[in-house]
Amino acid sequence: MEQTILRFFENLRSPALTFFAGAFSLFGETLVLVALISVVYWLVDKQFGERLVLVSFSSMSANAFLKGVVARPRPYASGAATRVEIDTPFLSTMNLEPDMSFPSGHSQMSAGLFFSAAFRLKKGWAWILAPVLTLLVMLSRLYLGVHYPTDVLAGAALGVAFACIWEIVYRKFPKQKTVFAAAFAVLSLVLLLLEPNKQLAELSACMCAAAAAIPLENKFVRFEVKKGLKRKLLRLLVGFACVGAVFGIFALLPWEYLWLKWLKYFLLIFAAALLAPFLFVKLKI
Repeated sequence: MEQTILRFFENLRSPALTFFAGAFSLFGETLVLVALISVVYWLVDKQFGERLVLVSFSSMSANAFLKGVVARPRPYASGAATRVEIDTPFLSTMNLEPDMSFPSGHSQMSAGLFFSAAFRLKKGWAWILAPVLTLLVMLSRLYLGVHYPTDVLAGAALGVAFACIWEIVYRKFPKQKTVFAAAFAVLSLVLLLLEPNKQLAELSACMCAAAAAIPLENKFVRFEVKKGLKRKLLRLLVGFACVGAVFGIFALLPWEYLWLKWLKYFLLIFAAALLAPFLFVKLKI
């Protein structure tokens, strides 16, 4: 049944559909997510940005752990389908782990993102758009031949579940959100020790950095979202310079050890969530 569905999508492939499938798959890329959430956090809605960070990285840490434990071969690796070969700086189907198919990380990440937005906006159109956009991401992963239907269904369900968990935390226990964040951070470290893999190292680091940086920022920095195009552009420049500096430093290092990767992503999120806001306040932008 699943192979039949994948073959159906194979027969639909065209340059135009491949472009759109790649575009929707971008919503599940970690670096694209970091950039998007940073813009929301710095320029649009600080509290919502915090929430997106916590939803995304707690959810995706669980996803990476499950992928390592289940170790399901991807469709193209098991001969169930061919994949669309894409290799760009922002999206690639060429460097995926061949035995980490279940559950779909892109489906889970996008579902958590879109349904968290629907909870925040509380608008009818947002509740229509959230499942539609999530479905498009799910279909894009089937079209590209990198996931089975059950992979994307499980991923989307988990993404919605984590969006609901954090909605309950923010609604019922807002003063304890940092405690919940710390608990998820510790859990991500435990999962990393149980199932060490590159993807989980990146996401555990992001979760730990968020759990540390958000309460520190709220207590000592307390930046506010400001109006004005010039101010927003300056914030983007300063903020992404901080993040870029982390990438630049680690790009010079010749090693690819697991815990070095963990440190890289920890500092990346720490810079975005704490260092950049600190500079916003000091530079009065």
